[in-house]
Amino acid sequence: IDIDYFKVDVVNRENAGEDLGEPLPYHPPLERPETFKYQLPVIEDAIIDRKFPDLNFNNWSDDGSGQVKLLATGSSQIIILRWNTEKYKGRKVIRSGLLELVTHSIQRSPEYEKDFGMVRVTEIIGGDPVWEQESVTYDKLRNWKPIQNVINTQMIIDSKVSQKNGSTTLITLSRPVLQRLIDGETLGLAIKPLGAVHATFKSMENKGGQYASKIYFDLE
Repeated sequence: IDIDYFKVDVVNRENAGEDLGEPLPYHPPLERPETFKYQLPVIEDAIIDRKFPDLNFNNWSDDGSGQVKLLATGSSQIIILRWNTEKYKGRKVIRSGLLELVTHSIQRSPEYEKDFGMVRVTEIIGGDPVWEQESVTYDKLRNWKPIQNVINTQMIIDSKVSQKNGSTTLITLSRPVLQRLIDGETLGLAIKPLGAVHATFKSMENKGGQYASKIYFDLE
């Protein structure tokens, strides 16, 4: 990005007016999943790969057998997740919530953990709204439109990944993001690598959905 001009004003908070929009804390403390009334597992999860835009990767696994299906992000791979929130549409989300993933593995250098060995969560804002994991590809998801019109270039949050196989990775989702998911304005979530990292999570097909990614939230 090229910046031609940048201006900073000192604001006296005693005389300042109301903030525009909804103030959001940076990396708020994680809540516990059991504190939320509602939880919702994904109905579709998949990998897309911009280097192989016409291929489907629903049978991705660590040994090539396809017996333990995985979701992977790293280099050109992006994880995509979709929920059915129709029954909650029109209701108000009252606080930030959680995204829960079950880790399979993570590979990164210990020297570049901060801001270079994490994952980046973003919103899916366009493209095919009813993609299916058995057939989705990079090109099919985006309907051959520019990817920045499909996966938001503005991240929701960057997060560390829990390292142990079978452990839970919890990621805070802000209230506005959850509201857009509930209302169907956001079509799902995408998880990309932040720097030189390769992370894999267990997909919803394993053990009858036991490892399905979930969102946790509270409604008014």
